Amino acid sequence: MSVSSARASGAPGRSERGLDAIVLAGGPPAPELTGSALPKAFAPLGPSTMVERVLAALSASARIDRIVLVGPVPLPAAVAAAVGMPVAERGGLLDNLSAGLAAVGGAAPVLVAAADVPLLTAAAVAAFVDEALAADVDVAYAIVPRADVERAAPGVRKTFVRLADGAFTGGSLVLLRPDAFARARPVVERAVGARKRPWELARLFGAATLVGLATGRLRIAALERRAETVAGLRARAIVCRDAGVALDVDTPAMLEVVRRCLAPAAGPAGANTPAGRSAV
Repeated sequence: MSVSSARASGAPGRSERGLDAIVLAGGPPAPELTGSALPKAFAPLGPSTMVERVLAALSASARIDRIVLVGPVPLPAAVAAAVGMPVAERGGLLDNLSAGLAAVGGAAPVLVAAADVPLLTAAAVAAFVDEALAADVDVAYAIVPRADVERAAPGVRKTFVRLADGAFTGGSLVLLRPDAFARARPVVERAVGARKRPWELARLFGAATLVGLATGRLRIAALERRAETVAGLRARAIVCRDAGVALDVDTPAMLEVVRRCLAPAAGPAGANTPAGRSAV
């Protein structure tokens, strides 16, 4: 499989009806970010919160129809007003995703977004969705080149994977088919459980794949083929040039990075602010 590249082109939608989107806003209390018992997604950013900015970006995109949010219910009033359907969180990430998919229902592809990427823009959402739908696969996952991340947020601390195609970090947008998630969940759970045990990962993904990753000689297409072999999924990595897709907030230091990125910006959260453009 060949890698796709998502650019904020504003290309026409591929169907009259937008996609359902699931926003994952659950997790343990993060008082160091929120000043309360709410999860990190509810950390304040000016007059709103991180999750409100994500919801604004999704709502402003013509590619998105209904928004389902999985998180602490009842939701704060400002968040609830932007959500089509609130779903009570169930615990872990995969359980929350499963609950969101059950609420959506049906077999159509669904966009899954993290709630802690406040620099996400409507243009980035549209670009990713267009490329992911065109790929016609079971799961499409956003990745962002290191150069674009470091240009948008110099000095930011992120984990990058060195591949033959370049250095990338994972983004926080995924397009998936619900039946594919159900099939692949056992493998995903094994991978998450083994992430700190190299030999178990080697048994799951194959030693050659791990060696390729360690040496930087593995190509994205090889990873896509391996995912198909291991999980039975047609997978595609979508290269996004908008760093906001990958600038997730886990620490007070990262929250300050985002605040600095937003400082010169003006306009609504869903707009193409300077911090969210691929050219920053």
